[in-house]
Amino acid sequence: MTGGEAMALRSARFWGAVVVVSAALAVVVGYLAGGPRTVWMVAAVETLLVMAHVGRKFRAKAHPRPTGEGPGAAHCERCRRAQERLELRASSAGRAVRDQ
Repeated sequence: MTGGEAMALRSARFWGAVVVVSAALAVVVGYLAGGPRTVWMVAAVETLLVMAHVGRKFRAKAHPRPTGEGPGAAHCERCRRAQERLELRASSAGRAVRDQ
């Protein structure tokens, strides 16, 4: 493991601990402020925030865009081939209509 990777791992662990502690404190404050119903609301908001964060992070990893290509560019070989087949099908359908 290089120095940069180790530093990134330590940073991720630190911020993970900060999130866990702040979530626990939010639940305690929610209980003291409004009882069990507030704890459920705080937990629901925390869950939605974590789901949004994880979804955004994994979507960015699953759909990397090659640099220099527009939003219509295929992000992987499989999608590029599928896009070519669709374009071929669309052009052959147009040619068939003209030939009639």
